[in-house]
Parts: sequence; C-alpha cells; structure tokens
Amino acid sequence: DNEDINKFIQNTQLSSHNNLKEVLEWIPYYKFCDITYIAENEYKANWIDGNINYWDESIQNWIREGQNMIVILKKLNNTKDITLLFDKIKTDYIFYGITQNPETKDYMMVLNEKCKKCNNICYSIHFQQNFNNWTSGNDDIDKFIQDTQISAHNDVKKALEWIPYDKFYDIKYIAENKYKANWRDGHIFDWDGKNKNWKRSQNIIAVLKKLNNAKDIRSVFINEIYIAYGITQNPETKDYMMVLSDICKKCNKICYSIHFQQNFNNWTSGNDDIDKFIQDTQLSSHKDDVKKALEWIPYNKLYNVEYIAKGGFGKVYKANWIDGNIIFWDNKYQNWKRIGQNMFVALKSLNNSKNVTLEFMNEV
Repeated sequence: DNEDINKFIQNTQLSSHNNLKEVLEWIPYYKFCDITYIAENEYKANWIDGNINYWDESIQNWIREGQNMIVILKKLNNTKDITLLFDKIKTDYIFYGITQNPETKDYMMVLNEKCKKCNNICYSIHFQQNFNNWTSGNDDIDKFIQDTQISAHNDVKKALEWIPYDKFYDIKYIAENKYKANWRDGHIFDWDGKNKNWKRSQNIIAVLKKLNNAKDIRSVFINEIYIAYGITQNPETKDYMMVLSDICKKCNKICYSIHFQQNFNNWTSGNDDIDKFIQDTQLSSHKDDVKKALEWIPYNKLYNVEYIAKGGFGKVYKANWIDGNIIFWDNKYQNWKRIGQNMFVALKSLNNSKNVTLEFMNEV
C-alpha cells in the first residue's frame, strides 16, 4: 500500500460527480495479459476488464468497455509528485489508473495507447515512447525538445530531436560558430508503422550553429531563419549546436536572406545598432526583392569623394562606388551579381545611429 497513491486515486474518484473521464482506479496487475516490453520502463499489455463506461443501477456495478484493449504500462518513478505528473500526462494520454508489478514492486501508470487529442497513435505518442532513451545532459534543452515533440501531433516538421554528434561526418568550417556537415540518418519525415521506426532522408547536408544561450533557447529557435531539425553537442568543446537545414523556413529554398546571413560574420560597421539595422533589412529580403536589403560598404570602395552641401542628415557628398549595387545571387560563382560599377552615389552623414531606422525611413 502507498498512501500517496491511494489518496490521489480517491481524490480523482471523489471529484467525478458527473464526469468519469478523469477518474482513475487501482487495477490489479493480474488483470493484464500479453505484457510486452516497448522501451525502458514502458510496456504494452492487454487489459482484460477494460475501462469504466458508466454505472448500472439495476446491477449496482460498473459497466465497462474495451475488454482486452491494448494499454501502455509506464513506470511511475516518483509517487510524491504524482499530481504534477498526472496533469502533464493527461494532456496527451487518456489515463485509466495505476497498478503495481508484484515482482519488481514498481508502481505503473495505465494509459491508453492513443493520443487524447488525435484519437490515434500520432507522432507525439511515438516521440514520448522514446523519451527515456536519450538526453542532452541539459534539463532546459531536454524539456524544449520534448515540448516540440509533444506538440507534433500530425505535423512532424514541428518536432526537434536530440542528434548524437557521431551521426555527422565531413564537418567543415563555414564562419565563426557555424559549420556544414553530412548527417548520416537525415531528418524525420514520417513514421514507418510496419518497421516501428522513423522514416528519414539520409545523408543530407546540415548546418551546425553554436547555441550560445540554452536558457533562452525558445526565442533563439523562433528567430532562426533556417528550418531546424534538432540539437547536438560537440564532445570536445562541449558546445551545444543547433542542427539546421541550409534552406530558409519561410521560402523553403536558399533565398537571398540565407546568402546575406551566411556573410554576417565577415563584416561589421563597428556599431551594434547599425549592424543590427543592416542585418534586419537583409533578413527580410527573402525571395526576389533584394532591393529591401542594405549592406555595409567599406569606405575604400568609394573614390572621387566631393562635398556638395548640407542636407537632411547633415553634410552631403557625392562619390563613385567601385562595386555598384547588388541585383541578384549568382549560383554559378556563389557570389552577388552587381550592376552600376563606378556609379555615382550620394553620401549623407548619419547623425543618430540609435535612431537609424527612423532616419532612413524619413530619407526614403
């Protein structure tokens, strides 16, 4: 007997005035047959009696449904925190009750094998059945990955996964804190019901990007423009790294914003506000509108600089710009195609870098 479990079950029963859906019951272990191992601390079984459906006044007993139904038996590790666990589990599973293995003395939750939301064995169920088989070693990262998997009921693209570093090969430096690699297994795209495993796109190119702040991981992934597959850890440096596609999640291709972002570490204005403003314009130029993007132009790319007058920003100059402006990305040469080499441009002094967005909007 366990007083915590007894009290917990009794409380669910006492609160079920007209609603049996959240009632739990104590289920003797001999009421299960064909118990089969699934994963660590988790089993499948047939429940002989099935779950309570309603009370029959004429025979003064419970009427049950689903005799010999398949259920999941999941080890209950901490009976002290059972209320908290119940609140978490019931979001995705129908929870029938608790039992105890008479040999191991382990208490076990009795769960429906189907997802409560989808009423079938959806992606989130398959992910949850594997929770005990991996860890990143970081509680914040584990919880974040698990949350994405739990929410991926019918859309597996929402789910991230923990990816061991030895699944990558031909790892090559791209830029600071960023690498390209071949990913042996490749990303998940569906569940294989016959082989009871994930279907994957093998040997794909992935981008590994250092994760600087595991505490604020959610906002880091939301702001990422690449399609995200998961998280890994470099065993030598101990750095956690995002595993990303090399295509934009908005455009589903390698768009202008991706090419700009890949070059972020190769330039700086020396002013954080200006750098962020330029980068924001580049990240917003996804498909075919490169005109939205500004760039940092080294002063030595300008010649014949001459003072003209005082303008809205301050002093105004004219100059020749050696390179000219960007018009599109050249896939053959893997660089920007430009026009207007040695074109005339106006240079206007920027008085307030803190309000750079407003100054540019006013100029436009």
